[in-house]
Amino acid sequence: MRTERPTGIIRTLPYGPNHRASVMRAAYEKMVRGLERVNRFDSAHVLIGMQQRPKIEVLHCYVLIEGRIIGRANIAEYLEQLPAVECWDGTTRVHKYWAVLTAPYLPAPTTIKMRGFQGFRYTESLW
Repeated sequence: MRTERPTGIIRTLPYGPNHRASVMRAAYEKMVRGLERVNRFDSAHVLIGMQQRPKIEVLHCYVLIEGRIIGRANIAEYLEQLPAVECWDGTTRVHKYWAVLTAPYLPAPTTIKMRGFQGFRYTESLW
């Protein structure tokens, strides 16, 4: 039974450095650069598509790639029903909600293994 209020959500993304498709490996590199960029520029942000908005307001979004948490960023807001957005892999996607991730982006301090899943999951602080 959970004793604390969740402080973040975990979102699994399909990109990865070991993906068999080169376009997905390149998308992973773009995603990491985008996440690191939010620490360097005040107006920088990253959009993460979601089919539903969390009912519990949380601060962090943890990014899960290839079975491990790679880092977290703050959730500034949720945008609703944007027109199709071009993603890192070059495809365009339409999601009901887009989480706007902002600074600080913090890479995971240790390896945090976790199985991937659809949608998102609530979590307490992982570090």
